[in-house]
Amino acid sequence: MAGNRKDFPQEEASIKIVRKESGQTSNVSDRQSAIASKQPEAMRIDIKVEDNPMEERFKSVMGPEFSARSNTTKSSEKKWPRIPKVPQMLRGNKDFNMQFEPRVISLSPYHHHKSELRPAELLKSEMTKQFIVESSQVIEVLYKKIESEIPELRKCYKKRSAIKRYSNEDLAWMMLMDGCFLLQYIYCYTTEGKLKDLPPIKHQHAFIQHDLFLLENQLPFRVLEVLLLDSRYKKDEMMKKIDKFIGLMITGLPDRAGLLDKKEAKPSHLLDLLRRSLLGDKTNCKSVAGKGWSSFRNVNELKAAGIHFMRSTSPSLTDISFNSYLFFGVLRLPNITIDDTSKSRFLNLIAYEMSSEVPLDSEVTAYICFLDSLIDYPEDVKELRRRGILRNFLGSDEEVAKLFNEITTDLVLDFDAYKSVKQQIQRHYDNRMSTWMAEGLHNHFSSPWTLLAFVGALLALFMSAVQTWYTVYPRGK
Repeated sequence: MAGNRKDFPQEEASIKIVRKESGQTSNVSDRQSAIASKQPEAMRIDIKVEDNPMEERFKSVMGPEFSARSNTTKSSEKKWPRIPKVPQMLRGNKDFNMQFEPRVISLSPYHHHKSELRPAELLKSEMTKQFIVESSQVIEVLYKKIESEIPELRKCYKKRSAIKRYSNEDLAWMMLMDGCFLLQYIYCYTTEGKLKDLPPIKHQHAFIQHDLFLLENQLPFRVLEVLLLDSRYKKDEMMKKIDKFIGLMITGLPDRAGLLDKKEAKPSHLLDLLRRSLLGDKTNCKSVAGKGWSSFRNVNELKAAGIHFMRSTSPSLTDISFNSYLFFGVLRLPNITIDDTSKSRFLNLIAYEMSSEVPLDSEVTAYICFLDSLIDYPEDVKELRRRGILRNFLGSDEEVAKLFNEITTDLVLDFDAYKSVKQQIQRHYDNRMSTWMAEGLHNHFSSPWTLLAFVGALLALFMSAVQTWYTVYPRGK
């Protein structure tokens, strides 16, 4: 202001620009744009300038680890959070609570605060004691090990705000209890004679196993590794038990022991390991050329076109192949078991693959969509059952058909998935001669009785022709 200008000394003033970094605190009020020092020999004005607003925009795109002054990021910062929340587009599912939220036990900070899950804390406490005693460890030492990992473990969760309510001490204690419970539960469930050592949980086994494979109820695999470092249990032996547990959860899956021994990235959590077990060694279900669109419909329509169904040689969900012969084709599919847990597990696997924070291909999602394209009616399920491809422990064939239709309701079809298989099926389907021959055989010789009737008709026709011949040309003449 003009009236205050006389208050400033006439000596030469030095101006120092002070940059206010984003995130730093200052004792000076933000309203104050300049502070004059009281130095007698010169006037110094410190001008505070807000940080470049564009940097905040850069961070909103690149993430909080972005820095405009450095092209490097901390090696400890995980680029991909490994335990994301269920994507928003799946949260509209009418059965969201039943399919995506724990019913009995919580294994992550996302649902730990819920009052309906409190009774399970007593179960965790009892099984934690079992694990510590049987593994010959000390609870204080285990706690310190987990606590030292907390800064990194926090980064495993997508929604950081959900775990801010917990201090490092509370989070370390939570993960200690959850990790010990999980390892002891798996050990007892997979060791002969140890199932009786599980606390009396009545009929809650099915609900606990349901909760263990929910996306928002996962425990970082690193926690299990830390708890096993100095355990009496040999690490390799315990990892085989975890493999075996995954196999038991997927009814009909052969022994996949050794999956954790392979030279590949370690699983992020139990759901990630389940996904790897389902996919097996084959993890590529896409090709790069040709069209992915197909005009064929369900199992019975393909059957009428001369395409037969057989079990694949491996249980991998991506082991799908097609071979075309002269008048028929063979589509090989991996065997699958459908029960009360299938819908929840498939939905959580789909949610895991859909999460933009997790760099995964969508093999499980592609398989579900492909199978859904084959199943429209209970008759389709019946044919797959008859061929040993699908085992129905859910109920009626109609319920299985309904299950696949409901799972894929909100999914966008990937036209590149199994493209080469679809192309081969389409070429066979478009071959009119093969289709007509197959339809004729299907319509007129679909059962042994019609085949016997046809043979009988041919035999009668032949006998009639022979009789006519001998009538016209008697043997004596």
